[in-house]
Amino acid sequence: MRNIAAILMLPMLLAFTEADAQQPEQWSLKDCIEYAKDNNLSIKQQSLNTEYQQNVYEQKKLDRIPSVNGSVGYQLSFGRVLDDTSYEITDQTTQFGRFSIGASVPLFQGFSLNNQINRDKANWQASRKELEAAKNDLALNITSLYLQVLFDKELLQVAQEQYKVAREQVENTQKLVDAGRVAEGNLLEIKSQAAREALTVTQMENNLTMSLLSLAQSLDLEDTGNFDVVTPEIPELKQNTLTPPSDLFIQAVDLMPEIEASEFNLESERFALKAAQGQLYPSLNMDAGWNTSVTKKESTVDFDFGEHFSDNATQYVGLTLRIPVFNGLAARNNVKNTKLSIRSAQHDLEKEKQTLRKEIQQAYADAQAAYLKYNSAQTAVNSYEESLRYTEKKYSVGLVSPVDYSVARTDYLKAQSDFLQSKYEYVLRTKVLDFYTGAPLNLD
Repeated sequence: MRNIAAILMLPMLLAFTEADAQQPEQWSLKDCIEYAKDNNLSIKQQSLNTEYQQNVYEQKKLDRIPSVNGSVGYQLSFGRVLDDTSYEITDQTTQFGRFSIGASVPLFQGFSLNNQINRDKANWQASRKELEAAKNDLALNITSLYLQVLFDKELLQVAQEQYKVAREQVENTQKLVDAGRVAEGNLLEIKSQAAREALTVTQMENNLTMSLLSLAQSLDLEDTGNFDVVTPEIPELKQNTLTPPSDLFIQAVDLMPEIEASEFNLESERFALKAAQGQLYPSLNMDAGWNTSVTKKESTVDFDFGEHFSDNATQYVGLTLRIPVFNGLAARNNVKNTKLSIRSAQHDLEKEKQTLRKEIQQAYADAQAAYLKYNSAQTAVNSYEESLRYTEKKYSVGLVSPVDYSVARTDYLKAQSDFLQSKYEYVLRTKVLDFYTGAPLNLD
């Protein structure tokens, strides 16, 4: 009896404890999604890759402008040299300095440079779309976890209501026992039922705690204890006219970033092929520059650095034509390999489209099945609720045993659980279908 009383008091103690605790911060679904996008490490890593691809593209564009380089050199040598005044071979220390600056600009490279720029631009755009796809996947996962929390919250409310009714039945049965209308064994049975209801409340609270923890961990929160979610007003569910999978696929194939990423990857490979073919053509560069040198021997007197620096200066300008003749067929094999890469990218694009089509077909079937399950579960709840109400009336006058009454309550609680599960499953399935049309993920 003491154990049963302790279990009966447990939900009340938990309620007082929660009242004294700090009020948790409540997050909406939008808050969760935005926070996850800004703080998820995988998203941050993908963002870095996107920035890297942008830098590669920007650098490749700068390859069009001339490259300018300068150099300065100094050399100190010891040994036999020709004296400029006596024309004798003597041992002297000689200092030699050189200065140069030159520029080179590509004039023609078989259009290879332009195609490399377009290839890197496509790589950057593909990376941006891959980042967007990663954010979408994260948002869908957050939405699923958020709905699980709402499901556990409603299930906890049902369990708490059932526990409240069970306690009332304990009080009513106690009165019947005191009046001598039912045996004391009935009171013990109904107290055991109330104890089971209290245990169910505890289990539902634990389930809610774990689902909140899963959602908080998916957001990478450091403090998961002071976390809760907003419970939105979900309107009464009704069967919406679902867009056929074939029509939905036509919309989604133009919207989903993973498809666009594959298309940009294919575009990149096509530009890579043109760049590789450009390596088969001659290339023409223009070069220009200025250089000078200064030599000072140990025997030289009245040395004028400025005069030597100016007198030895030369300028040059010229054209360099590079003609590929034979390089171990490297350029031609590169063209062949790039053609294979194009075919691979085409297959990847088709695989992405096939995956998207199958996902839409599955989501459509899941939404239809979820609504049928929701309707059936709603009918079952109504039936079990009516049956429980009738059983309670019979139990209150002693026409039904505590065991039968316990079975009726258990069946009703199971029906309620199935109903809530089907409800949130249908909400999730419809949100997934709306997502494929470009609609944002929200519960409004």
